[in-house]
Amino acid sequence: MAKKAAKAKARTASRAKKTTKSATTRRKTAARTKTTARSKAAIRRKTATRAKTAVRRAAAPKVSAAVRRAAQEVKTSLAVAEMPEDAIALLQQDHRAVEALFEEFENTQKKADKAALAAKICLELRVHTQIEEELLYPPAHRKLEHDLVDEAIVEHASAKELIRQIEAMDPAEHLYDAKIKVLSEYIKHHVKEEETEMFPKLRGRGLNLHALAEQLFKRKAELIRGYAKAG
Repeated sequence: MAKKAAKAKARTASRAKKTTKSATTRRKTAARTKTTARSKAAIRRKTATRAKTAVRRAAAPKVSAAVRRAAQEVKTSLAVAEMPEDAIALLQQDHRAVEALFEEFENTQKKADKAALAAKICLELRVHTQIEEELLYPPAHRKLEHDLVDEAIVEHASAKELIRQIEAMDPAEHLYDAKIKVLSEYIKHHVKEEETEMFPKLRGRGLNLHALAEQLFKRKAELIRGYAKAG
């Protein structure tokens, strides 16, 4: 009897020990599962962060040191500038600024000064054409005859190709000054068409030109900051 009781007790103790061991194993397995899940989540977060960083870097403009310096100057001036009363006034202000830069370039002889001015011209035009294409031309396309806006977009494309060529050149290279001159003629023609045809037609077409000015001004500042930080 005593032996049977002892054996039964031993079996009970053995089962209890196995149960305890099994519970411990389950807890360890659950802990490992949680750790693995946390590790996978952390890896996913890191991967997503790296992907976002890569996208931002890919989207960031690749610019020369001269353009970056020009952007830093413009960024400083924009920080204290007052926003024009409406979108058309803002864009015309940009036109006058670029015209002044072209005139200054024509009267400059030193290669280093020419390079700095060319960088400013190219920067101003890059940003100006981008904010027009993003924010002005879509509503203009809806409100005006399509040909007028389409021609402006094509003119932008021609100017941007010339800008790309100028940015890749040294002021001492043959045709550098000639390309700046041709770019100025492109822009003069484009500005004339916008200010004598497109802009007057946009007034009275139901556009909120003040709200559009705010969008243009904000986007311009954003792009300039991007160029100022770009490498």
